[in-house]
Order: sequence, then structure tokens, then C-alpha cells
Amino acid sequence: MPLIATPPENLAAVGLIRAVVVDDPDSGLLIMSQRGGCKPGPEGERLTAFMIALAATAARALLSARGYNVERTLRMLDTWAAEYADDAAEAS
Repeated sequence: MPLIATPPENLAAVGLIRAVVVDDPDSGLLIMSQRGGCKPGPEGERLTAFMIALAATAARALLSARGYNVERTLRMLDTWAAEYADDAAEAS
């Protein structure tokens, strides 16, 4: 499935997955709150729980694909982030 989000949204998604990989909940919550998660009430709680589950599942899949080597996984995520940052710069 191709990426259909904007470059800034793709960059935020990579950042959220990276936060899960390095066990940085503060960064993860900040990214989610900037993207509509972490709002009060049942709807906000459901969205936040979904975003966490999605990021955790993606992180687990990427770690598994990289032999559970955190450094290799982070290098791959950093490469993606650089690509999406370049795409965002070109779009502006």
C-alpha cells in the first residue's frame, strides 16, 4: 500500500514508531497530541489507544524484520525520516 499521507504526516508517523522502538513515551505522546490524539473523553482515548497499538505493531514488525537489532531498525527509520523531510521541503 503506497503512502498517501502528506510528507509531514509521514514524518510524524516515523517519529511515533521511532519513539516506540526507543521506549520514549514522552515523545510519542507529544507526536500523538500534535496529530489529534490524547484528547479528553472516550473518542480521544480510543484514538490514542489505536495510535499506540498501530505504532507498537509497526515497531515490532520492523524490529523483527531487522533481527531485533535496534540500531539497524533506527538507521532504517532515520533514512525514512530524512526522505520524508526532503519531500516536505520540496513541497513547501
